[in-house]
Amino acid sequence: MIDRKLGLFSYRGGAVVQLDQVRFARRLQIGSSSPKLVAVTPGGTKVLKRGNPFDGGVGGVDEILTAVAQGRPDSRDNT
Repeated sequence: MIDRKLGLFSYRGGAVVQLDQVRFARRLQIGSSSPKLVAVTPGGTKVLKRGNPFDGGVGGVDEILTAVAQGRPDSRDNT
């Protein structure tokens, strides 16, 4: 979960981390042509979504989440 107001990131079974310490990325999956979406934290790498070529994969979600985590407005944000 990303809490933009408090600047925190948390995940199931894990610690709460300052949002500026989190980076989101696409990583290769063994046995699949689609990448998985991961959160890279000081405590390790956490898989958020495993991509699937039949459901559209993870697209550019990693770039959007990283922009949010770093407090940058996303170019696709119309607000």
